[in-house]
Amino acid sequence: MPQPLGHTFHTSSWGLVEIERLLTHVMRTVRLLGTVVPCNVHEERKRMLDAFEAGKKMTPRWTYARVDHAHLRRALDGAAHWLDQRTHPIAELYAARARELEIEAALVSATGTTAFGALARARFCSAVARDATILARQWITDGCRASPAHSHAEIESDAPTAESLLSRMRQEVSLRGLPFAVIVQPSLSALAATGDRHIFIAPARRITKEDVERTVLHEILAHAIPRTRAMQERHLIFQIGTARGVDHQEGLALVLEERHGFLTPRRKSELAVRHFAVLAMDDGAEFHDTVKALVNEHGQVPYQAILTAERAFRGGDGISPGLGRERIYLESFVDVHNHLAKHPTDEAILMSGQVSVDAIATLAPLLTFPLQDRAWEGT
Repeated sequence: MPQPLGHTFHTSSWGLVEIERLLTHVMRTVRLLGTVVPCNVHEERKRMLDAFEAGKKMTPRWTYARVDHAHLRRALDGAAHWLDQRTHPIAELYAARARELEIEAALVSATGTTAFGALARARFCSAVARDATILARQWITDGCRASPAHSHAEIESDAPTAESLLSRMRQEVSLRGLPFAVIVQPSLSALAATGDRHIFIAPARRITKEDVERTVLHEILAHAIPRTRAMQERHLIFQIGTARGVDHQEGLALVLEERHGFLTPRRKSELAVRHFAVLAMDDGAEFHDTVKALVNEHGQVPYQAILTAERAFRGGDGISPGLGRERIYLESFVDVHNHLAKHPTDEAILMSGQVSVDAIATLAPLLTFPLQDRAWEGT
């Protein structure tokens, strides 16, 4: 078993190959989104739902499998400083990615502590935050015009039927020959998520057929296909990704949802409510107050409000701020939408890995398989 790269790398040995090995290792080792899921999330959901319905204050008692990545942080810091001495544009991209991963390693090390919130803000920030909030207000207004989903049109997400999300995702993965396994993940607060080799589905969620097809499109087109294309590229940077590449991939997913008619008023309202949950948290609201606001001001049922607040506060203690990653969806949508409106052919680069719009100009000459048509979208 090889030793962690943070222990084996020294400043004198830095080179591009070593940097790529380090970043690849860190991506596989530092599992931010996995670490911020509480170990006792199921028990706490039930306990807090019971407390809310009984009119009692909810304070999460989450526990986490925190990991100390101090050695990787030192290695990443050394790599970033070495890269700063180089003038090549790829070195600049790698340096920015190393610093982003260093923050994520720090977040994993600080999960469940009061230091977590400040680190999360440092990681998930954007120059278009104000524009995203303005858009969120508009989307809340649009959501007021949405027709409610009827219970007879709903199905459980992991039901053993051809129409369920689990079945449809597996069907689409098989049809496209993608190297992903689709499995049920009970701890998810999201409906679905894509990892390196798995697409995870939350169990027992009552959703509509529209939710099923939208989620399949979101995970397959914006996440699974770009990761698959990245593995086929000659240059490793497409697999390693760029700073904010993960964020802008969520923005691309929303652009694709809009293109296919899935960015409906109901969906816009859902995204906007998640955005405002993070803003409330950043302004000092605790978990309990956020859930109350989601129920009383935004009309969410208590269970859904708890899931929404979970997404905002995960990684924290429910009192001080948590991850707040939900802010990136609208912010990245603004970035990607505005960029593709001016440069539509740049979608090929965004579809080739976890790539930010800021890195497109540098990566475009390296692209092995330029997008000749829209065949990847399928039917």
